[in-house]
Amino acid sequence: MKILMTSIVMILSTVLFAQKVEDVSIFTKKFTYQTLTKYQKTLFDDFIEEQMPKATGLKLDENTSARGIMRLACALFYRNESGDIENALKIIKWIFTLQNLDETSQDFAVWKGTSKQTGNYDQNMREFIGTDLISIYHKYKQKLPEDVRKDLETCLIRTVKGAIKRNVNPDYNNISIMSSFMMEYVGTAFNIPDYKNAGLEKARAIYTNFLKYNTLCEYNSPTYYGVDFVGLALWRELSFSPAMKDMSKVLEKELWLDIATFYNANLQNICGPYLRAYGIDMKKTHAIVGTWIAVALDNPKIATIPGQNGVHHEREFIVPIVEMGISMPEKALAHFKKFDKPRFITRTTSNYYEGDRLKKVTANIQKDWMMGGLWGNRKISHILKTGTMHWKAKNGDIGWLFVPGEGKTNVKVDETKMQIFLADTLANNFQIFVYENNISPKNFQEDIWKLPNMALKVKTVLTNTNVGILSQEMINSEGVGTKDFPYIMNIIFEIPANWDISKPLIEITPNK
Repeated sequence: MKILMTSIVMILSTVLFAQKVEDVSIFTKKFTYQTLTKYQKTLFDDFIEEQMPKATGLKLDENTSARGIMRLACALFYRNESGDIENALKIIKWIFTLQNLDETSQDFAVWKGTSKQTGNYDQNMREFIGTDLISIYHKYKQKLPEDVRKDLETCLIRTVKGAIKRNVNPDYNNISIMSSFMMEYVGTAFNIPDYKNAGLEKARAIYTNFLKYNTLCEYNSPTYYGVDFVGLALWRELSFSPAMKDMSKVLEKELWLDIATFYNANLQNICGPYLRAYGIDMKKTHAIVGTWIAVALDNPKIATIPGQNGVHHEREFIVPIVEMGISMPEKALAHFKKFDKPRFITRTTSNYYEGDRLKKVTANIQKDWMMGGLWGNRKISHILKTGTMHWKAKNGDIGWLFVPGEGKTNVKVDETKMQIFLADTLANNFQIFVYENNISPKNFQEDIWKLPNMALKVKTVLTNTNVGILSQEMINSEGVGTKDFPYIMNIIFEIPANWDISKPLIEITPNK
């Protein structure tokens, strides 16, 4: 029966793949360290300098980030200058010592975040470090001493055994995409059919789920979509399975086209809402999708990446991007270069977050401003931005507004306004965060918020019980960075008892 079901899934996937393949011109670019442009090389070298400063050299101690240093090893193999291979081998041997070898533990084959801290295991490190080790094994095996190569092979088999034990849900997209690749690669390379089949089964589940709504569950995430693209690039470049390579072509193409639809080149940001995102402005936050776009555009004037001054540092993703290369539709690349036209967008996306099984997304993108809303979410998380607005401010800055993921509200937008509705009838307040340079509580009146480069018309019967500067604690928790303090405002509204949930709590109409 299991063989029959697997065959049916394979046939279904083949049919669905044929339906999704369209005549779309694809921009592809492969890189070596020597062929990187000046800008691309700067991004790459900045990461190496961050992890291994010239002044101090390589340090491996209790304060070293396992994920960051593992990616440094990949970067050193890729660069291959004097001393690089020797340092990369030191890192690999050190990484081996951080893996949990207790097969009875739920954290079996997981890496610690640092070398000496205990209780610091992160299940997802299997995939991040495991895929980096595969990349090194696949491309640089001939540079590994025999003892390191054998230990690496053992480490990879152990890693996949732990991943199968965990069996992450296919809807946990960024991790499941990498996990499926690890299983298929290791199972094929070392002739372990159960591992290979587990990887293919998970890959097909990811693919089939995507085709239902043409979306991933971690929808519209400037952070996690970037990890998804790394995983799909691994499918494309290193998987043995022709089926995984074919599925990666569809998934990469469709994801890039969807991101491009939500992207505003004039604002250099992806319109929300974001089901998983750190920060709100990609020009100031190291969103991983921004690094992909920056490498593809190869133009610092229009690249969506903040460089060394950004917050939520994840510069290490430059390494797998240049290692695996770019594959995106020419149409998407054109959207990243220049604003196309105003558009109103609706999406339905499948997601297991608390609330409705199907979340509804609405977005309105104009040249100088854009806004988006999420309906149906109840999950409480600081990386959820359920209502968002961006606009062009002065001196190239971006003003923004967002409704945090408190599980209290539903948000939708139309061609003119954003409406915020009550979702949790037990809630007695909700909040909105607003940023533009040089604003203060005096910019917020009851019926209009007069900001330096945006007027927001507000329609509500509620009284904003407090307009104040966002606390340092909230700034840190929301991932919006400290650079713009004290210009991030926190507006808190009180909700009367027995509120009619069919009526909006507030309507906000942007007037640029």
